[in-house]
Amino acid sequence: MWNLLQRLWSQHQIRYLIVAGTTSLAYIGLVAAGLALNLHYMVAILIAQVITIACAFPAYRTLVFESQGKIGTDFIRFLSVWASGAIAGVVGTPFLVEVFGMDPLIAQVIAIIIVAVGSYLGHRFFSFRTAKSDDTPDVPAADTPRAD
Repeated sequence: MWNLLQRLWSQHQIRYLIVAGTTSLAYIGLVAAGLALNLHYMVAILIAQVITIACAFPAYRTLVFESQGKIGTDFIRFLSVWASGAIAGVVGTPFLVEVFGMDPLIAQVIAIIIVAVGSYLGHRFFSFRTAKSDDTPDVPAADTPRAD
């Protein structure tokens, strides 16, 4: 059983599903808490975004993509990918709420599901890519062999 878990964890796609899933659940919990405190849904979303970014960046960088790049560069690229997804959620959620009359929390979950694939690809190939030298291809850090 332990070997199976190690083999699964060695695949960055599995690590992404676990870490992104956990991050998304925490984010939804923060949005739900904001709504329970009677915050406007957009205020709840923005507060949840800030808190989640602070947790997601180190988790994605170290656990999922095992980046060895410069932390500042990784963070700027991470924020650009995250912002794209956040903008999609911030635009998509009100659209679903205002046009279709959906519950804000359900609308946010739908927006997260839609953004998830694009975010994975953006983080894998842009946020945490390794530096390209003259004779090596630009390979995401997660594609390098693990020392386990």
